[in-house]
Amino acid sequence: MRAFVLAVTLIAFLTPAPPASGAGSKSAGAGGKSAGAAGKSTGGGGKSASGSGKSPRSSRRANPRTGRISPAFAELVKAHKRSDRAALARVADRMGLVRLGEATASGEPGVGEAALSALPLVRGGVLLIGAAADQISVADWPRATAAATALGALLDGAVPTALEEWEVPPDVVARACAALRALAWRSDAALATRLAALDAVAAAAPSCGSGADLAPLARDGTPSLRRAATAVAAVGNERETLLRDAIADGDRTVSAAAAAAACRIETRTGQGGKTEPPLSQAIAAARTMATAPTTAPEDAVEMLDCLAAAGTPQDRALLDELQRRPPSPLRDRAVELGVRSPPGKP
Repeated sequence: MRAFVLAVTLIAFLTPAPPASGAGSKSAGAGGKSAGAAGKSTGGGGKSASGSGKSPRSSRRANPRTGRISPAFAELVKAHKRSDRAALARVADRMGLVRLGEATASGEPGVGEAALSALPLVRGGVLLIGAAADQISVADWPRATAAATALGALLDGAVPTALEEWEVPPDVVARACAALRALAWRSDAALATRLAALDAVAAAAPSCGSGADLAPLARDGTPSLRRAATAVAAVGNERETLLRDAIADGDRTVSAAAAAAACRIETRTGQGGKTEPPLSQAIAAARTMATAPTTAPEDAVEMLDCLAAAGTPQDRALLDELQRRPPSPLRDRAVELGVRSPPGKP
């Protein structure tokens, strides 16, 4: 009897237990599939994580001087596209000059233009004049345009001591000035790029000198180039001849720009403070063009200096009439000139 009980006990111990239920088995299978799906999901996440290495966030890096995380290039581009100068300046300052210099040469779409636009806004931006000059000679015209505009602002002498305080080498400044002139001469460049270069040469005159050497462009076949070149090159001994020719130009925009340049009182005032009278051709042009609706407002405002200088009863009557018009730049300039003493009177 004892042997029988022992045998039954041994059989019960060695026999495997059946599954709790069929549903439980299926549930366990589903769990296995779920785990497999989770594994696949994890694998997909791994791919996503590796793919995110190309996202804008990946271009962030620590500032070597401060240790803080530098903004991504995408933040610079975003601020530039919104034309938000304050945000652009903040991002550029956080980025630092070293990283900003790298951005100017970046091949990523829009990054170079955004970085170049930020240079005049960031503290110490003049230290990147050389980096901007390097982008002038590229065949990417939007980038070259941005570089020219940046150099015009960096070299405009708004802070007369900036180049000296930041110890910008004179040869770097000379190279940038030469690059702007070379870009203005490039016949293969986009028109907008050449115009930007001419504007930059005019703005950079305190650092680069006058643009008198660009006078031949005032006879170019493109009216907009003639207009810009006239404004830049109307200095020195050839000033009067150049302006006379331009005032007689068949294109009204060129003629108006030349008359405005000839009338502008600042260009007629010598170093000793003596003011030269405007050209007779400029006075005649101002009388017919200053109030014409087709004349650019910025040109019309400058032409009023000719009317004030001529001082005839008709000229003074026109200035008085302009003073009574609704507020505008033209009316404001007429008011300024109206409070001055007429020529020849105390």
